[in-house]
Amino acid sequence: MARWSMNDSALMYNLGNWGANFFSINKKGNICAHPTPNSKYSIVLKQLVDDLIKRKIKPPILLRFMNILEGRISSLNRVFKKAIQENGYPANYQIFYPIKVNQQRQVVQAITRFGKKYDIGLEIGSKPELVAAISLSAGNGIPIICNGYKDKEFIELILYATRIGYDITIIVEKPFELEKVIELAHQAGITPKLGLRVQLSSGGTSTVETSGGESAKFGLRISEILSAVDLLKNNGLIDSVKLLQFHIGSQITKIDKFKKALIEGTRLYVEMKKLGVNLEYLDVGGGLGVDYDGSKSSNAFSVNYSIEEYANDVIYQIKNICDAAGIACPNVISESGRAIVAHYSVLVTNILDTATQSRMQDIEQLLQQPDKLSPTVLKMVDIYRSIDRYSLLEDYHDTMQLIQEAVSLFNLGYLCLNERALAESLCTLIMRKISALVETLKPVPVELQNIQLSLRQTYFANFSIFQSLPDSWADDQLFPIVPLQRLDEKPAEIASLADITCDSDGEITSFVGANGMTRFLPLHKIQPEENYFIGFFMIGAYQEILGDLHNLFGDTNAVHITFNKKTNYRIDTVIHGDTVSESLKYVQYNGDEILQHVRDNLEKKVALRLISIEESSHFMELLGRTLHSSTYLE
Repeated sequence: MARWSMNDSALMYNLGNWGANFFSINKKGNICAHPTPNSKYSIVLKQLVDDLIKRKIKPPILLRFMNILEGRISSLNRVFKKAIQENGYPANYQIFYPIKVNQQRQVVQAITRFGKKYDIGLEIGSKPELVAAISLSAGNGIPIICNGYKDKEFIELILYATRIGYDITIIVEKPFELEKVIELAHQAGITPKLGLRVQLSSGGTSTVETSGGESAKFGLRISEILSAVDLLKNNGLIDSVKLLQFHIGSQITKIDKFKKALIEGTRLYVEMKKLGVNLEYLDVGGGLGVDYDGSKSSNAFSVNYSIEEYANDVIYQIKNICDAAGIACPNVISESGRAIVAHYSVLVTNILDTATQSRMQDIEQLLQQPDKLSPTVLKMVDIYRSIDRYSLLEDYHDTMQLIQEAVSLFNLGYLCLNERALAESLCTLIMRKISALVETLKPVPVELQNIQLSLRQTYFANFSIFQSLPDSWADDQLFPIVPLQRLDEKPAEIASLADITCDSDGEITSFVGANGMTRFLPLHKIQPEENYFIGFFMIGAYQEILGDLHNLFGDTNAVHITFNKKTNYRIDTVIHGDTVSESLKYVQYNGDEILQHVRDNLEKKVALRLISIEESSHFMELLGRTLHSSTYLE
């Protein structure tokens, strides 16, 4: 057999297609991260995690590679600049980062710092997000777009921020908002900067496709747009409308859906200009997807287009329609949050244990005493010893029938516990032989195509799917998962991943494979005393902010990393994960009160001589230590 190589592993996990050239495998079989696509500089993730553990920063650890943010922002601006040049587009392009995708302060700060030379802006949708954006914009002149429903306090804050010099555009989502904005603007004597969000008939193709189309939650219908224009004219504010916005959903998988929306949105832009609305910007919203499974298809976890094609279509369609109508082309805005942050963060954790058949009985020793075995088990022994590629399907059917027969006999009292265990072990060994022989068959019988699922082992990982990958649980979102080490060895096991919550939903059974989605993850057998690490990739969008406290597992440790040519990497920030005490605070438990209450109860037991002073003291020490420890396993 040919020696297993890093290329074999890259193909097995499809790394070359979803990694966007930010990740690779080195000659020693370790995953590496790169600051820019195909950069010769890299960080070996296994070595990085080993170094962090020496610094007492233990898994699970969220690694945030800040340079990757810079690379994604640069790539988006580069492809739009090229599209503008090739199409002779007479206006500009500008990214606005929607901070709902990941509101972590250090992340948004890095995005605004890296995007400063591109005049990057921030899009917000709530009062807390507006306050965060105002703080980040102070002294930096970062433009802000305000979406979402707005009350009086929200609008007043925007208006007075505008008066003191902030560049904030109020997006009108519904007719009642416009009336409120006009009223408060007149009362304050402040001229607002306005945008109108239109509800297109075009929709997206994703798990959140209702963001667009006629059933969309936000946006003005065409009749409401016309009413809004009349209302603004009557109140002397029509010249305040500078921006037209639409949004058809997140993670749009098909480029033709974008094209349809672009045509409809640009037609509306042209007609509004003809009505005398002095628009300067067309905001095409978010939706630019990323290829989670590397299949380059239109399934929910992929996209059938590149960022180059996306940029070309946006610029070409807008220019084509505006030129035909004799209308000046608008400045183009996109809100491509997922495309900016998805790749930048990797959750790394360790495998705690495996539910494998490695603890099976000594089969050969038991088979030396056939006279003590039941006829059912003896038939399975015969199959195990004689199986070959010519009788696979028959042997498979017979084994399935025999294992069911063994269970029935055990339930009726005709099979002892040892024979029941032996039957299970034999079934596993037979399936392993069948699985190995199936690879020699062409074509593979339909019933044997999923034979590997019967051999899938459960690997227990030190993390909570509800906290770190909520979309995997809630929306069946697919994220690439790859071991960080030993990728120069062929994995010997196929696995599912179980987290450490006590919930049966806390298991991942769908993975990125060589040809798209697969129902198992190839992993290596864990060696004695080995720290076997796996990485969950492309989790930068939404996962870090949506996580919940199921079983009170809190935030993990997070480390912000930048590449350094001299020292390989630099740790910029360490954010320690929630302690047990901090997680308890979220549900109104106070650590000091808990300690006092337990101490009072123990003192009563000491007084009654039910426990010793030493036992009471030791328990209080353990309890106090637990309150200040990580919610995850040490």
